[in-house]
Amino acid sequence: MVVMNLLAQTAAAPAMDNSPMARFFGGGMSFPVMMALMFAILYFIVIRPQNAEKKKLQQRIESLKKGDKVITTSGMFATVVSIESDRAILRISEETKVEFSKSAIAQVITPEAK
Repeated sequence: MVVMNLLAQTAAAPAMDNSPMARFFGGGMSFPVMMALMFAILYFIVIRPQNAEKKKLQQRIESLKKGDKVITTSGMFATVVSIESDRAILRISEETKVEFSKSAIAQVITPEAK
């Protein structure tokens, strides 16, 4: 009886469309293709611009000089007093100088010389 039901179902099943579009979107490779397409969109919209912005900030941090104004990751506005290899001494008020790691600088707000 089970065999008869299976035969009846396969005989009554409609013929599949063998057009190229039906094979592409309905075939076994549609999920991996869609995932690759989604990753490519994510890369070009989110990851690539973020990496470019990070490189730009790193270049600006490497070219810091005395008198530049910066914002730290903790949100402090400060002025660069001196720069060492991996540290920056920043002035946050007239009498207060603080030593920060260069990686703690979130933004350089001094306009670039053009």
